[in-house]
Amino acid sequence: MTKTTGRLAVLIGLGALLAATPAAKAAVPPIGMVCSAGGPAFDLVADEGDIATPDGNSVFMWGFTTAGGEFQTPGPVLCANEGDTVTIHLHNGLDSHAAAPAMVPENVSMVFPGQEGVTASGGSAGVFTREAAPGGDVTYSFTAGRPGTYHYESGTDPSKQLEMGLYGALVVRPSGHPDQAYGDASTRFAAGREFLIMLNELDPDLHHAVETGATYDFTTLHNRYFNVNGREFPDTVQDNGVSWLPNQPYGSLIRVQPYCDPSNPSDPLNPPGCTSTSPANRLPALIRMIDVGELNHPFHPHGNHLRQIAQDGRPFAGDASSEHFGETIGAGQSQDYLLTWADQDFWDATTRQFPDGAAAIDYHNLTFKDGNTFFSGSAYLGRKGTLPTGTVAQNVCGEWYFPWHSHALNEFANFDEGFGGMATLLRVDPRGGCYAFPGSTAILGGVLKSGAVGDLAVDDGTYYQVNPKTTTRPTATTAAQTSITVASASGFPAAGTYYVRIDNEVVQVTGGQGTTTWTVQRGQLGTAAAAHAAGAVITALADDWYAGFSGLPAGAQNLKVSFRGRNCASTTGTACAALTTNLPQQTIRVCNWTIAGAAGCSTATSSGWVTLPPPPAQPRGVGSTEDPPATWMLPGSANAYIGTGSYKGQVRMLVHTQRWTAPNPAPFSTWGNVMQLVYDAP
Repeated sequence: MTKTTGRLAVLIGLGALLAATPAAKAAVPPIGMVCSAGGPAFDLVADEGDIATPDGNSVFMWGFTTAGGEFQTPGPVLCANEGDTVTIHLHNGLDSHAAAPAMVPENVSMVFPGQEGVTASGGSAGVFTREAAPGGDVTYSFTAGRPGTYHYESGTDPSKQLEMGLYGALVVRPSGHPDQAYGDASTRFAAGREFLIMLNELDPDLHHAVETGATYDFTTLHNRYFNVNGREFPDTVQDNGVSWLPNQPYGSLIRVQPYCDPSNPSDPLNPPGCTSTSPANRLPALIRMIDVGELNHPFHPHGNHLRQIAQDGRPFAGDASSEHFGETIGAGQSQDYLLTWADQDFWDATTRQFPDGAAAIDYHNLTFKDGNTFFSGSAYLGRKGTLPTGTVAQNVCGEWYFPWHSHALNEFANFDEGFGGMATLLRVDPRGGCYAFPGSTAILGGVLKSGAVGDLAVDDGTYYQVNPKTTTRPTATTAAQTSITVASASGFPAAGTYYVRIDNEVVQVTGGQGTTTWTVQRGQLGTAAAAHAAGAVITALADDWYAGFSGLPAGAQNLKVSFRGRNCASTTGTACAALTTNLPQQTIRVCNWTIAGAAGCSTATSSGWVTLPPPPAQPRGVGSTEDPPATWMLPGSANAYIGTGSYKGQVRMLVHTQRWTAPNPAPFSTWGNVMQLVYDAP
């Protein structure tokens, strides 16, 4: 097989492969280990197909595939519980070889290192177990006696058939403890944070010889591709089941968040920003690593340590687990690791800045290879900064990436071109998920008193302040009038009943909303109807403004919004006059773009604004004493709240504050301190 280099620029720059976002195949999580359906009984077929490599080559492969499914390599991950009777029916489909007519069919078989009492029926006797002739079948059975990480492989001509792809992972979970690696609390791991790393190597000349029916001299073996889960970097960091790698379904991106135990303030692993209101993230990720190749591989995570808890499906007794900065995994071995990512320094752009000089880590003193980067533009976790014009960022929300690769640098390559091969990435998301701050504001009812949108990004002493809208009476008003004119209706609600104050009287607007002639009910909310002079000021008893977020990626889920602010009795001056009784009632709403599009959120009373459900319950009484930030989970699918088209990536959050309660409500101003959106990025 000859080497092609047409996509080397893509590999080195990480451009098209990483920027493309075709739809993934159905019903698999985007990251993490994927167990095959149907266990503990499995129907597998030894089949043939091709895989793609990032440099533009394709390699002919064999593989164990789920019966009736698409060809894949490595084989399906077979998951069972301790004590299960595991049954695998194997059909040798290498007799058809439609894709390679010159290929010579061979017997195949399966062996299960680490399992005891394996029985086999059907087929014919082989060196290690019973074998299935081309077109034939064998059934294997055993009791999953010990929890752990194992693999299965062909027991027929292993030096050739493993190289060709006849292998897969076998995972036995402890009975009754699916969240533990070995049935011990010390091996507990976080749900959704179980990862598989299978390492092997490929010599494309051997594969080409098998495809064409030629002979191959194993003394000339020269591996050119070094794989993680059947892919080479940068394909390894793509999601499970991406459509452009149909025969290589398993990605290997490791994704975690910083440790935080808000229930234990004295925990030495807690960062300074981990408080009683922080999302808990106590449990580590579980890394199941298997070497199914013929070489040992020194696989190394940059800048991080792993705690090894087991080898070859046998846990280390007592406190024999140990921290590792890099570990060589031997051919045929499995190793289990727990990864806790602790952000003990917790540098922050506003509250805990880097020491002098370190904060200057930005695009001015970095080199960007081929205009493509995983760097966010900021050295702070969860922040994005400036990048050179034309540079493509694979960074979603200020997350950090650490290389995780073979330290045998010839393996960190695709056909001798680096970087590639046996490598993946460790992605560290900001604590609690990705987060964003408003980039814009719009006042739908009221006027800006003070501040700017940037004041909503920091929980500090500066605020985004909104006063109620005011207008005037062009003429005098008698105490009995039920129809009044106003100089301007701009900024007042265009629909629905609401209250306004004229001097010391509160009136309710019941008709003519949106025009300059209002129908009103007099002397409301504990006030008396009175006469008012021409030019009397009319003040709204509510205000409405929204904060706009931008840049949210399509597919983001589990959106949460936090808001902290206060209401003040003063509408002038710089101080917040105390407001402790008859509190204004505040409601937070989100724009649902599927309801009438942008028009559905164009005014404060538009139909697209959806009130966020409890907890906490809304509306809430908010005075001049600030409570901790309140956080709401946005209801339903996040797709409804992330704009598309000309509003791509936009989220809008409306703050509606009203003081329509007796007795004698007076005007107020709304001060927003910090608003934050948290989400799970795709």
